[in-house]
Amino acid sequence: MRSSEDLKQRWLAEAPRVFTRPGMYALSGPEMETVAGDRLRDLCYLDERDDEYEHVRESLRRYGKLGVHGPFAAIFDVEGRYTDEVASVYAEVYHRLGYLAVERLLDPDEWLPLTRLREWVGERDMRRSEVEAAFGAPSLRVGSVCCYAPADGGQWVFFDCWDQVTLRYAPGEGRFEGGFDRDPLVRDIRVPAKDFEDGLVLTLYGRVLRWGPGWWIHHPSETQTDEQSAIAEQLRQIESIDPSQRYPRN
Repeated sequence: MRSSEDLKQRWLAEAPRVFTRPGMYALSGPEMETVAGDRLRDLCYLDERDDEYEHVRESLRRYGKLGVHGPFAAIFDVEGRYTDEVASVYAEVYHRLGYLAVERLLDPDEWLPLTRLREWVGERDMRRSEVEAAFGAPSLRVGSVCCYAPADGGQWVFFDCWDQVTLRYAPGEGRFEGGFDRDPLVRDIRVPAKDFEDGLVLTLYGRVLRWGPGWWIHHPSETQTDEQSAIAEQLRQIESIDPSQRYPRN
């Protein structure tokens, strides 16, 4: 019979595959949370790290009663899977506990630019290639999420890329073909913060996905001109007297 150490080494060998290709192990965020959470519980049990496991559980409660995928679904789309996003959160936990190695740890000089991401992003769009050109190769790529880890053991930074499946008819084939962008847009960036909302940095793409093309009407930016502010105010006044526009907003 194999020992508990043999079982542990088997699980540790599988961990990199789970986190680099999460879609092979789960079809949704909740499923990934079950896969990663149960395995973490078992590893901590074998290593008698019960207190550390409870600390992890407590820290993950900040995502709410629906689990890690909950805030993503509430902000962007309840129909989204968010498998990669959930996996990235657990990848950070696994690494912190010594159960997952990463390809790169950023020293203080390399990490410094990642502390100024709100200014770097502004109100523009960017692709994954631009992120890697600016900050180098990620510490770990979890599906569509680029993760950057500091060498001092601090919290990670995550660049969440997202791409819509595009269906096109294949002439002569009698079928539709789906395709993804090989260099997807960044939807949002997650930076260290007390709660999810405070740590969420939206790109222009992310703002449109969250609030629609008219995001600037109800969520003005710091760079909005006086003219844009005046137009937004007029549109808000029009909506306020139009019964068809009286619906809750995020």
